[in-house]
Amino acid sequence: MRDAASPIDLAQRRLSSALRAVRLAEGHVPCEKNPSLWTSNDRADREAASHRCGTCPVRTECADASSAEHVGVWGSRIRLAGSLDW
Repeated sequence: MRDAASPIDLAQRRLSSALRAVRLAEGHVPCEKNPSLWTSNDRADREAASHRCGTCPVRTECADASSAEHVGVWGSRIRLAGSLDW
């Protein structure tokens, strides 16, 4: 018998699937252009990245998958040491 996937595993699979769909449609997500903004130590960079997420076609899936992430901007959410920094 196979173990059931955890909620975070399912969320990460949904994000991967959504990203594949965007790429198949020859689309892009904002974090592909300047990925360093999404992991920058500079607050202004992180806020700029969060703002750019607003038009992202996978924003919801990204935010849902972010609970396992400790640092970076995920679906407009800014994470610092495992906490959301609004």
